[in-house]
Amino acid sequence: MNLVEQIQVIGYSLVFGFVFTFVYSLINRVFYKYHQRLIRSFIQIIIGILFGYIYYLGIFKINNGVLRMYFFVCILIGYILYLNYYSYYMYCLIELIIRMIKYILKPILFLFRKVDGIIKHIKRVIR
Repeated sequence: MNLVEQIQVIGYSLVFGFVFTFVYSLINRVFYKYHQRLIRSFIQIIIGILFGYIYYLGIFKINNGVLRMYFFVCILIGYILYLNYYSYYMYCLIELIIRMIKYILKPILFLFRKVDGIIKHIKRVIR
């Protein structure tokens, strides 16, 4: 493995650690209301397997799938960089996106609540 490939893999590992941590925090934020550990654990396992597969595919394209110990150290450094410097800003961005989605879906939820109320009223009248 030449120097150019090593630099590419180190950069890929740093960015991968950053992106993996962002997606993991995004998934935890989206599913924070689900207190059942089984659902969250299942989703986290699926995401971990998916990201592991994507990482290995990237390594395979860059240097034919050769894994070195310092690749995992670079992933850890990307994780630490995200947590120490970017997590607050990304959390604010995630909250902004969730507020925008809730604002967009508010009329649809209002309509479903009204229809649900009408159906419940009809059920009471029929009984």
